[in-house]
Amino acid sequence: MRTQKKVWMSGCFIPLLLAACGGDPGPSKEDAVMAVERYFTEQGQQATLQRSWRLEVKDAAGLELDCEKMPNGDQECRVTGAVEAQGVIGGQPTTPEPKEMRLNLRTRFRPAGEGWQVSEVTDEGTAAG
Repeated sequence: MRTQKKVWMSGCFIPLLLAACGGDPGPSKEDAVMAVERYFTEQGQQATLQRSWRLEVKDAAGLELDCEKMPNGDQECRVTGAVEAQGVIGGQPTTPEPKEMRLNLRTRFRPAGEGWQVSEVTDEGTAAG
């Protein structure tokens, strides 16, 4: 009887442990890079009045992502750190080399299939130069 009790308890414990550890993964760095590119592409298009203007992140090694799960399943994330990025108009870079951007964004991601969709981005003091 004692052995059966241990087997039953371990049989219950393992699925609980896996559920707690395995949970849904949050947005990745790649999701954050897409959010940065989309947000600053829209800003650049408005500023330059050029529909072909876009921002390309060339190096995101310094990007940091800190997310919190919201009750509705969304994830609100702080996107900080440094990336190397370059503006492009009509396929041509606007500067000879990518420049550093020190990010300070708040983003909200919504589950979309097996990935994440950006639903909101707020710039809280990004510095570029």
